[in-house]
Parts: sequence; C-alpha cells; structure tokens
Amino acid sequence: MISREFELFPHGIKARPLWRASIVSAAFALAWLIFAPAAHANPKANELVKITSATIDPPLRAGGASTLKVAAQVIAGWHINSDKPFSEDYIPTKLEVSGPDSVTPGAIKYPPAQTMTLEIAAGGDKISVFGGDIKFEVPLKAAANFAPKPGDALTVTINYQGCNNNECLRPASVSTTVALAAPGAAAGALEGIGTGGAKRGGIGGGDDSGTAVADIFANHGWFLGFLAVFLGGLALNLTPCVYPLIGVTIAYFGSQGGGHRRVMFLAIFFVLGIALMFSAVGVAVAMSGGLFGAAMRNPYVLIALSMMLLTLAASCFGLFVLQPPNWMLQRAGAAHPGYAGALLMGLGMGVVAAPCIGPIVLGLLLMVERSGSALFGFALFFTLALGLGVPYIGLAMAAGHIRRLPRSGEWLAWVEHLFGFVLAGLAIYFLDPVVPNNLMTRILPYYAAGVGIYLGFISREGRSWRPFLVLRSVLGIVAVGALAIMLYPRQGPEKLRFEPFNSERLASAAEARKPVLIDFSADWCIPCREMEHSTFVDPSVVSEAKRFVRMKANLTAQDKATEALTSKFEIQGVPTTMLIDSAGKVAQRKVGYIGPQEMLSELRQVD
Repeated sequence: MISREFELFPHGIKARPLWRASIVSAAFALAWLIFAPAAHANPKANELVKITSATIDPPLRAGGASTLKVAAQVIAGWHINSDKPFSEDYIPTKLEVSGPDSVTPGAIKYPPAQTMTLEIAAGGDKISVFGGDIKFEVPLKAAANFAPKPGDALTVTINYQGCNNNECLRPASVSTTVALAAPGAAAGALEGIGTGGAKRGGIGGGDDSGTAVADIFANHGWFLGFLAVFLGGLALNLTPCVYPLIGVTIAYFGSQGGGHRRVMFLAIFFVLGIALMFSAVGVAVAMSGGLFGAAMRNPYVLIALSMMLLTLAASCFGLFVLQPPNWMLQRAGAAHPGYAGALLMGLGMGVVAAPCIGPIVLGLLLMVERSGSALFGFALFFTLALGLGVPYIGLAMAAGHIRRLPRSGEWLAWVEHLFGFVLAGLAIYFLDPVVPNNLMTRILPYYAAGVGIYLGFISREGRSWRPFLVLRSVLGIVAVGALAIMLYPRQGPEKLRFEPFNSERLASAAEARKPVLIDFSADWCIPCREMEHSTFVDPSVVSEAKRFVRMKANLTAQDKATEALTSKFEIQGVPTTMLIDSAGKVAQRKVGYIGPQEMLSELRQVD
C-alpha cells in the first residue's frame, strides 16, 4: 500500500513558495506514473463479481415452468460471503429476480459454500464463502396470461460483500437482464455461455455440512483421508446392528468346507459384496446433480433428519427395539453355497447394517455430493466398506477355532449408549443452520464433555470387566479435563480502546499537537475483527498507542454520513489504518490487515 502525505489543517502551515509547489507537483505526478498500475491491482467493490451468463432453460411458456440459470465469477484472490455466513454481522450474498407479475420466481438454489480459514486468523475462525466460478438456479413459473413482448425481461441482481485475506470492500451489487420474449443469454455475457458453471467444492471445501473427514482430506492429503475412512469402517463393526451379525457370519464360514484357501476366497467375495453395496450408494449420490446437497439445505429436511437421528438414539438407549426384520437376518445368514452366495451375503450385509450406519456416513455422502465425482464416491465408500469387511476375512480364517465371542452384555450396552449419544449429537449438529446465531455448534463441545463424564463415571454398563472399566475411566478423566478447560475463567488481555470518530475531536488533536490513530472498520469486515483479536490486544501496541488520540470510524451503515466519510478520506476498503502526526499531516495510511509487529513499528515512527 502507498504511504501518502497531505495537509489536513492548512491553517496551521505556512504557504509554500511557488517553486516548491512545482517540485511537489512534479514529484506527485512521477509517483502517480510509477504507482498507478499497482493502485489498480485491487478491484472496485462493484467489479469484484461478474455475471458471465444468465439463461432460461427451457424457454418459459404460458402456464409452464422453467429454470433461470445464472453463472458468475469472483475475481481470483477474492471471495464473497455465502448466503448463510457463520455470523450475523457478515453480509450474506443474495440473488434477487424481478420482472413482470406474470412470472413468479421460486426458492433460489445457491452454489455449495466453501469453508475457509483466513491466513491472518489467529484463533482459527472459519468463514463460509463463495469463490471462483459460482452458479445459481431459480425455478420460474409463468401464469396462464404470460405473453411476453419484445423488450420484456427479468432483472437479475447479485448483492454481495467481498474480502480477500487482508481487507474487505464495501457491499456492492451487480445486475443483468434476461429477455423473456426469446431464450438467450444475458446482455453483455461472456462468450462460451454455459461454461461458467458452478465450481464444485472439492474434497476439502464444503458448507455447514462439512465433516472432520473432509478437513483431513483438505489439510493432510489423500492418504490420511482414506486411512481415516478405513478406520471409521472398522469402528462401524461395533454398532448394535452389525456386531450381532459377526457370530452369524462366523457360523456361515465355519460351515463351509474346502480348506483354508477356499474359505479365504469366500471371505474376499463376501467383503466385495459389502464394498459393491456401499460404493453404489457413493456413485449414485455423486451423480445426483446436487439434489442431495440441495435437500440438505432445506430447513424442513434438516428438522426431519434430526428427528430421525433422535429416534435412532432412543432405540440405542433401549426405549424400543429397532432391528432388521427376521427374514432379512435369515437371508443374510443363510448358507448360500459358492462364491456367488458369499457375494450375495455381503450385499445383504450392507442392507442389514443400514439402520445403524446410515446416519453415521451421512457426512461422507454430503462430501461425495459436493465433489461431484463418481470415481471419488466409489473410492470413498469402497474404502469404508473395506474397513467394515476386512475383519471378516480374519474371522473367516479362524472360524474353526473360535468357540464364542465376548458376551455382548458385558460391554456392548455401553457401546450402544455411546452411539446413541453420537446420534443425538448429530441431530444437534444438523439443527444448527435452523437455529439462529450458531447456538447448536457452540453447545456441542459442552455436550461432548458431558457425555464423556456420564459414560466414564455414571453409566452402570461395562463395570464388571476390569479392562473395559479402565478404558471408560480414562474417557471420563479426559472429559472432566476438557470441561474444566472450557469453563475456566480467562481474563482477556487489555484491549486498545477507541473513541467514535468525530471531526471536532480530530481538530482538537491538531491544536493540541497530538498524534492521531484512526481505524476505519466495519462489522462485516473479517480482517477488522482479526486486528481486534490480535493487533489491538498486543501489549506493546497498546502501550505505544496510548500517546495517540485513538478514534474508530465505523463504516457499517450504508448511509450519507458513511459515504461522506469514505469520500473525504478516500477509503476503498477496510480495514484502513491512518496515522496522523502531531503536525496534522497523514504520516501513514494502509489498507488491509496489519499485524502487531508492523503496527508497533508504524506507531513508533510517528511523532
């Protein structure tokens, strides 16, 4: 950013000679020629998003329905808030469609959001954004009297507020029109209409429905991501729908003849059947064209899903028995001869396990839907199925030597309760978009700690088996420690205090020959918040800044006062930090995030 000096209070400075003014003017012109290209590196707020195409497909006819498809592009290196940002202070992206009364737009389908963490974020706070190529869809319904004339059109407007890693621009909008008389692209659209489709969120992206597994793929790579999925498949063997089938499976393989080689191949075909069943689900979701993800953004679907999860949780706590029909269990355990029989048995195993593992793998399904890749969907669920099925190969080989499994009553009831709490936690998680202020997400850590304490010390299940008692006690101790850390009162560091910006206060500081620090910020500015959490709480910065007259100009409101202030001080984006020396001149002016060390250095240079 450019540091510029100009006079705020000419009444306190002597008039310059003409020759000096000429030299200053020439120097200013030279600086402009040098730095002008850099000044244009940042776009204006209304140039951040460009609508690349807008079409109605199929053409809209009287009494019929169609879809308005809008493609837009966010300039590289920038992002805009999603339609459901994680904080009420952030301005959401909204698509507006207006036109004749004979055309009624329906619920807007927004593109999948991406969850990201800014490089400057010290606390790891995440934001929900759109970036790159984005696509909106709006269902349209035409009335019976719909008869468009030449010139009749729909007006499409995208209202947004954009940021990069260092600064945020003021809220803006971009509009275009779509002719109704004949199908066509919006005026001024780029060539190659239809190529500006929505960019899929990828494996590491995601919206509110993202999972921890998606974060592993994004932050640690494919190997650890698939390893986590494989280990998750292993854990699914302990669910109350799957564990009872282990004995049935061992009995099946124990009844087969032909030696260890034949039993091993039978087990492999059995696991292959499980894998094919799961992988087919993954491929189907990936090829759904976004229907699965769109449903998961509907509040009624989320409420219904949460109720289903709570119902399953109630079953885990023994309020009622939920298990597959007997005929299905008999089918799964039927001793079908040959490799084809083992394959069919594996397919049936996937169906029998569905009541318990279905909700648990829901996050993986959403992840596959966002990727849009059938190959990734196949690989992800194939890996999950391998984790679920690989233990059966070892059990099949040892089928002749295993007389009995550990009695499930000693510890499986405890595991059932654990899965019941997990299902209830998932219900809380999926209700988060429905409840304001991310309340559900904030209570989840306390919920998890409470569950750990109950399962570790209060639950009566699993106390008779000493090794398991030790395991659950360790869980309880960890939960108590986590809860104590969350509840421990922390005294926050001293914050730098600002007075509201006031022109009279600025003039008084000049008369008293005191330096001035002005922080131009806004509630919707994410880097501004990061400066509040890092720069303006740094002890050295707080101490050095106490000799300044400190003022904060809040530019959140879009009114005449804000426009006058931004025009007077040439504010293009926030945060903007302005340092004025004791002579009343602007000594430093920077746009974007400033870290503690840089801020301290700038403060020390101002007298």
